[in-house]
Amino acid sequence: VTISRSAFPNRLEHEEVLNRFSALVRGFKPEAVDNGEGGMTYQPEVSRLLSDLLPTPTNADGSPGKAPFVAGKTRTYFRAGSLEHLENERVKAFGLYATAIQAQVRGYQSRSTYANWRISSIKVQARFRSHAARRRYNKVRLACITLQCWTRQHEARAEMKKRRENYRATIIQTHWRIVVAMASLKRSREASIKIQAQMRGAIQRPVYRKELTEAIEEAKLENQLKSLQRKLEEAEAKRIDAEKKAAEAAAESAKEKEVVVYRDRPQEAAAPAAPEPTKSAEEETKIVEAPASLPGQLTEQQQILMDESGKMLEYLRKEVFKLRGQNSQLRADFDLLKENNQRLMDANASAGASFAALNQHAKQLNKTNTKLMSELEKYKKAVHKLNLDKVETKEELQMKNASYVAEVQSRLQYQNTMNGIINLVQERCRDVRLVEDVLALYDDCEAKAGVDGEMVDHHTVSPQHNLPPTPDSTANKGAAGMFKSFFGGGY
Repeated sequence: VTISRSAFPNRLEHEEVLNRFSALVRGFKPEAVDNGEGGMTYQPEVSRLLSDLLPTPTNADGSPGKAPFVAGKTRTYFRAGSLEHLENERVKAFGLYATAIQAQVRGYQSRSTYANWRISSIKVQARFRSHAARRRYNKVRLACITLQCWTRQHEARAEMKKRRENYRATIIQTHWRIVVAMASLKRSREASIKIQAQMRGAIQRPVYRKELTEAIEEAKLENQLKSLQRKLEEAEAKRIDAEKKAAEAAAESAKEKEVVVYRDRPQEAAAPAAPEPTKSAEEETKIVEAPASLPGQLTEQQQILMDESGKMLEYLRKEVFKLRGQNSQLRADFDLLKENNQRLMDANASAGASFAALNQHAKQLNKTNTKLMSELEKYKKAVHKLNLDKVETKEELQMKNASYVAEVQSRLQYQNTMNGIINLVQERCRDVRLVEDVLALYDDCEAKAGVDGEMVDHHTVSPQHNLPPTPDSTANKGAAGMFKSFFGGGY
């Protein structure tokens, strides 16, 4: 281990070597190679990269010297000074990159300043030119207004003269136009009256026909009732005549019977036997009343016929009134049903239109939903990819931070060692010029590293922040400031 550390004091992983020093070779793209054991290795790429950056030195006799590095399976071992050389080259490359970035930024700032100055000058020129143009325009405008005023005055005078000449003609034209308009109004009014009459007639004719039909039906019913009444009156008159004739016939027959009885039995009236005259009186009464029984029977039949006819007429009247009420109710129900049917048809049409609109809107919403779902899937994939990149970047930053901290610590340790060497030289060397030359070289190195005026946060870097400044602490500050300026203070 001691021999290895003395021959190769520095060593790094292949991935770290590629990450740190691949930027020094333009267009270099590392690719992993199968190691034959089912894994991947970067050993050939590291050898190719470091061969370009650290060529093998040659001895005085022309033979190749010791290689400045050796690439193992997983690590690269550097001889003394090789890693420092690569770090210096890396610092120089980053310095060149920073210079290029600063040149771009300064060029952008200069171009922005020039563009602002150019815009300002253009605005000033535009203001001046607009002021001059406005003054010229105002002069021309004033002249034009004067000329227009004179021209309008001349035209107004001519128009006034013409109106005065045409005033009476205008009055005549006005009266004539009034007469023509009144005639046209009268014709229009008569035509509108005729149109209204035709329209009202067209509206009232169906109503008239319906009422005429009802009146005809009512007239028919009335005629039927009148004919029935007339028949009843005739029957009543016949009944009365029959009763009179029957009464007269009964009276005549009674007289004839009485005469016949008295002729056949003249002596029986004086007979003392009472039962026989009584019996004959009863017989006579029967004889007299017998012919009167027939007119009585006809009267009852006629009365029954009259009662039935009256009941029939009353029933017919009730049925007519009932049918009229039902007809009116049915007409009202028909009108209501017609109105409801029209409303339902309108509602059906509006519902059909609304359904079509809703169907179209639903189709549009489905298309929008499908589009949104596809976009959502894309966004989910993008977010997942960003999360993976974030995790990888975080891990890479942590690895770089650890490597940078380790590098800073090694550099600080190296700087402390150099400071100890310088202090030892100052203490033990008696040649003042040599000490001054060493210090000058050290200061030149610090100046080249760009640490003039750089200060370091003693709470995080220097463990001697409570001690007075010494050459050692000053050297520590310069080295730490150099590394902190190199890494941007962000780690």
